[in-house]
Amino acid sequence: MIRDSYKIFSEAEIAGLKLKNRLVRSATYEAAMTKDGMITDKMLMLYKNLAEGGIGLIITGHTTVAANGKANPKQVCLFDDKFINEIKLIADIVHKAGSGCKIFAQISHAGRQVMHDNHDAEPVGPSDIPCPVLKKSPRSLSAEEIQNIIKAFSDAIVRVQKAGFDGVQIHAAHGWLISSFLSPYTNKRTDEYGGSVTKRVKILRDIVSSAKQKVGRFPIIAKINCEDHVAEGIGRDSFKELILEIEKIGLDAIEVSGGMWDCLSRSKEELGFIPVPIPEARTRISDRGKQSYFLDYVRKLDLSIPVILVGGNRNIESMERILSEGDVSFFSMSRPLIKEPDLPKRWLEGRGKETAECVSCNSCLLMVKLFYLSCMLNQSKIIQKIVKNATPMTWKLIFK
Repeated sequence: MIRDSYKIFSEAEIAGLKLKNRLVRSATYEAAMTKDGMITDKMLMLYKNLAEGGIGLIITGHTTVAANGKANPKQVCLFDDKFINEIKLIADIVHKAGSGCKIFAQISHAGRQVMHDNHDAEPVGPSDIPCPVLKKSPRSLSAEEIQNIIKAFSDAIVRVQKAGFDGVQIHAAHGWLISSFLSPYTNKRTDEYGGSVTKRVKILRDIVSSAKQKVGRFPIIAKINCEDHVAEGIGRDSFKELILEIEKIGLDAIEVSGGMWDCLSRSKEELGFIPVPIPEARTRISDRGKQSYFLDYVRKLDLSIPVILVGGNRNIESMERILSEGDVSFFSMSRPLIKEPDLPKRWLEGRGKETAECVSCNSCLLMVKLFYLSCMLNQSKIIQKIVKNATPMTWKLIFK
């Protein structure tokens, strides 16, 4: 059944930017750059395939705004003007695909979530709260360092615009630096950047305010947690107050997600899902009732800006129904597009199943750690065997 009459395949806008449909590729680390931040053919092919596959908007994997805030070795870099021409190649190949696809760059800082084998970044945060599953402990940022980080994010947004992207997303979810300021679990500061929800949001407000003075109406969105899944963190009871405060700061859309690495120390019974890396990417969600698992958090928020829902979106009929209810404007996904880059086109044309082929096994996370972003099930049997055998040791090396 051709689905060209579905609302999910209708045009929509973010800050006046027209998008051909309401499907978004959620940011995903690619492990496809060189270690010094240079582009590769593998990286360009990944984005070309996504653009040609029918997605309306692509959000790149997280790009680092600071040399000492690099979360991954083969990450896109944006902390110097010399990287503008490199990332411009990504924007160009998406636009030249001729599909009408748009692309935003996601900008980020590792913050306190620095793995033991990461020698590029120093773990830092609003407070010196250690992560129970990581081997390195963070130190608390000084007031001067916070101002430098705000400038680094603002400068990175200018570089994204100069590189020809259609917009930018600030990564303020999943326990990374900005996320750790928003959460009362990791932010114990007593100055202007900690305490009340207004003060915890201040760093994000200052980034957006500073950037908008430089880039004008360039779309700026953010990804935030509705649930940290830890005691004293962002949760069901506090999320609405947080989101309403964030709505005031001038963002053009909000992508709602959840989870931080700290919650991996909790049990399945405590969490309500299996605690496997990474917590925002849940496994064993073939049942429709376990999909779109952050939906309840965004119901009846009645925001003035679009809400992008991520997390277990797997069935096109379910998404169309949710869209008709009016609480969500866009759906984002990552793992299904790793398996099927042309999934949006397949759904639109009515080919195959209404459910994505992705089985949510999270083996793609091991592919990223050992090789580059790809679906293990699309690889040779030899590669599959290597990944399966390496899984226990890999996670043991990364986490306590």
